[in-house]
Amino acid sequence: MSDAHDLLGLQPGATPQQVKRAFRKLAMQWHPDRNPDPAALEHFKALRQAHDRLLATLLDSDDETASEQASGTSDKPPTRGADRWQTLDISLEDAFCGGTRPVCVRTPRPCSHCGGRGIEQLSVSRLCEPCRGSGRVRGGNGLTRCPQCDGRGYRNTQPCTHCSGSGEEIAERWLQVVIPPGLIDDDELRLTGEGEPHPDDDQARGDLRLRIRLQPHPLFRREGRNLVLQRPVSALRMLIGGSLRIPHPGGVRGVTLEPGVAHARTLRVAGAGFPARGKHPAGDLVIELEPMLPQTPEKRLHALIEQLENALAARASHHFPELARWEADWLGD
Repeated sequence: MSDAHDLLGLQPGATPQQVKRAFRKLAMQWHPDRNPDPAALEHFKALRQAHDRLLATLLDSDDETASEQASGTSDKPPTRGADRWQTLDISLEDAFCGGTRPVCVRTPRPCSHCGGRGIEQLSVSRLCEPCRGSGRVRGGNGLTRCPQCDGRGYRNTQPCTHCSGSGEEIAERWLQVVIPPGLIDDDELRLTGEGEPHPDDDQARGDLRLRIRLQPHPLFRREGRNLVLQRPVSALRMLIGGSLRIPHPGGVRGVTLEPGVAHARTLRVAGAGFPARGKHPAGDLVIELEPMLPQTPEKRLHALIEQLENALAARASHHFPELARWEADWLGD
């Protein structure tokens, strides 16, 4: 039986659903109506035989398992369908504040038009294109029977127009997913019973597991659970301190800026970063302050600036220590 698994590209223990799916995909590739290779017909027959043997064996195994459960000789727990993984991209604001998001679950199923065969019957026979109606194609050993039409010179089937010959169509289900506050990259949401169906309709479906991925943000960046942003600030305001308005995912908030040097520095607001989640405490809001000097002030401000400059220069060693040292070294002041 291992040869049948190998032929279909399956691992031992494959479910009937996996066997059927593998056969449909390979049949699209090797069906003689689609593959002009002279060996396609024989390979397709081998795939069909492997499919039938595996399904028969699995069905017999299911019957034995059911018999064991009726007699009480099996202690295996109930099984469920496989889990399904998807990536869920969410905005930083949704990750921070929570909310709901529609999620589309796309599941392949046998084409409803052709029953999963990938081909459909033509109402009128057509000339076979590969052999141009002759029933023969030229190969390495000369003329051989055309595999597309089986030597008839005409065709009465074609690839299914609904599924383009794939044998599958995509069914869509839309779910409303609740996003709790505080999710970050690689966190996971599990939706019970929204995964792959079990081959046995009496068994539970698997779960849908959504892996979170935060979308890049033009202002904020995340460092662990800390929320970091750069805030330009007037250099004069940095000198004297005061109140600053700061953008925040939860809404604009005010912070107090202590007086200090007009150099780039950070202001940290504890607990204002990403909300706590599980064992992880809330992060901090880290504000990177960038001092900004006035650009080409109007003439009416020149007198005020001159007055400020003179007042600061009176105590240059305190207000401008580096400038005072430079002037002392090179100007002799």
